[in-house]
Amino acid sequence: MRFRSIKYKILTAFLTASLIPFIASIFLVFKKGEEHLINNIIDQQYSQISFLKRTVLRDFHNLHTELSFWAGNQILNDILVDDIDKRIQKFLFTIKEKRDIEGELAVANSEGNIIASTDKRLLGKKIKVEYLNNFFTDLHRSKLLKRNVLKLSLPVYSSVQEKKIGYLLLFLYPEFFKEYTFSSKNSVNTLYNKEKGFFVGNEIPIIKSLRSEGYFEYGDFLTIYKKLDDIYLKNWYILLQLNKRSLFSVLDSMEITFIGVAFTGIIIITLLSIFLASGLVKPIKILTDTADYISKTKDYSKRVKIKSVDEIGVLASAFNNMLSEIQSALEKIEKENTERLRLFTKLIEIINMITTADSEREVIKIVTKELEDFLNVEKIDFIENEADTGINIPVRSDSIKGYIHFDLNRAITEEEEQFFRSIGRMINLYIERLELLHKAQSASRAKSAFISNMSHELRTPLNSIIGFAQYLQMAETDEENIKAAKSIELAGRHLLDMINDILDFAKIEAGAVKVNKRSFSVKKLIDEISTMVQPLIQEKGLKLILPDITDTVINTDYRLLKQVLLNLLSNAVKFTEEGYIKIDVRKDNGKIYFSVIDTGIGISKENIGKLFKDFTQLENPLQKKYKGTGLGLAISKKYIELLGGEIYAYSEGEGKGTKFEFYIPL
Repeated sequence: MRFRSIKYKILTAFLTASLIPFIASIFLVFKKGEEHLINNIIDQQYSQISFLKRTVLRDFHNLHTELSFWAGNQILNDILVDDIDKRIQKFLFTIKEKRDIEGELAVANSEGNIIASTDKRLLGKKIKVEYLNNFFTDLHRSKLLKRNVLKLSLPVYSSVQEKKIGYLLLFLYPEFFKEYTFSSKNSVNTLYNKEKGFFVGNEIPIIKSLRSEGYFEYGDFLTIYKKLDDIYLKNWYILLQLNKRSLFSVLDSMEITFIGVAFTGIIIITLLSIFLASGLVKPIKILTDTADYISKTKDYSKRVKIKSVDEIGVLASAFNNMLSEIQSALEKIEKENTERLRLFTKLIEIINMITTADSEREVIKIVTKELEDFLNVEKIDFIENEADTGINIPVRSDSIKGYIHFDLNRAITEEEEQFFRSIGRMINLYIERLELLHKAQSASRAKSAFISNMSHELRTPLNSIIGFAQYLQMAETDEENIKAAKSIELAGRHLLDMINDILDFAKIEAGAVKVNKRSFSVKKLIDEISTMVQPLIQEKGLKLILPDITDTVINTDYRLLKQVLLNLLSNAVKFTEEGYIKIDVRKDNGKIYFSVIDTGIGISKENIGKLFKDFTQLENPLQKKYKGTGLGLAISKKYIELLGGEIYAYSEGEGKGTKFEFYIPL
């Protein structure tokens, strides 16, 4: 046995080795090692740019998915009235700020007119519908933005009429890809558009014949590239330029090492023989080739065929036994995974059936029919009274009362029982959801009927005003006239916002209006609303007196407070033919008071108590020529109450002016 040991064979092989095969082996090993090292280095760089490619495409597709989600937002329904709604504008700015988008967002109506955008230069511009319908346009120069962009556009559908009412656009700047580039002393990573010859990041030399992937050398640099080859980004490449001297510096050390090994080996090999070298190399190579084959193909049925009684033979036998164990374990795991997948798929199907059920009875029917085989239960049925055996899951709702009964013919674990009860809780929750959904649908239909009846009567004349103001802005050349028309349009759009709130009167009564508090300057608020009503005041020849206030900061709902003040100011202008309108602001005992005073037609003392009633207009001979819904002051009162304050009206009588005052907490 001593002469059969691997140690003896190794010693004999070295003693019988010759000088020439050793030198040849050293040379081949060095060349193969050098080639393998170079290939490994290149493969590593390929892996790096492959990772970058996946990251770029993932982020780009995520952006497209988010754009699809934004296009379905209900706020965009305001496109129906060609309304550059502040909500749409604010919605776009919020998206851009939170998502930190490198580009501009815009909303266009179905004719291609841009009605809202994060870039004011785009407002009022017209885009060809063909350009919008082509939902993606690769790198090109935008005439509107006067720069290179990629364009994504998605149709916007009305949530009520289920038709296309416009488009949501994203003009994406190439700088979006800059975060995927880098530059260092020995390497540069950049993105390149072959069609436009455009670089994102540092420019590097490029060959004309770029394939889907590969590499090329230019001077002291090696450039590795890979095409993105996506349904959107078809002409883009990721390039990685590397300094060859730095990259392959390890080869110099490797060469010195091999020279030292070769020199030492030559001295040793001169004393050895090559008689048993082939006998040692062959079984090891068989083991190596078999291991390499299995690692590449995952074929564990492969076996090592070595007829030897030494340590290599023992190793080969152990290796074959290990392969048999691995193959058996993998087959068992595959069967278990197949069964788990079947059960998981079945569970998903049952849950889908439950979640798509239209009635509470249908949910119970699905549960009792589909879960028996899945849960390995003798029988599942719905009973009115609790059974003495099995598991009883109570069902308590307005429409259904009873128990889901699991009739078991076997003992179950605590985890199984908990699972059964979890299913029961899920069924109860979904039945409750169906009941709430049915109630909500009934309420929604009533509310929708009210909104539909009011919408046409209120929106049509206001849209005409807004449209005429937009026409004046395009037709006029005088800056003052354009500015005036713009003020009319802004005021009209705010009135449209107010009409939307009036149409949501039922929502206010139901307590669904939410107060969104934030801190802001009172002076900024007064300046904004005075600018909006100034054209109306000038038109009637009135004087607007503003308060002399410091920059007081309050914390309340900016939109609701602004709407109340605009409502009071609009009424003051409406009912005042000459004189002035005054806004007053003061602070007292932790509260801030706002007053709107006019020299208009006034109110009789007996009518003051009727001012804030719903749908009420006063019987005043001076007021007959003024028409309205009678909801303005009622809504203002409710808004003030939501903000935690109260509103009052004062007048000395008809023809003696009116004062409205309210307070809210600081």
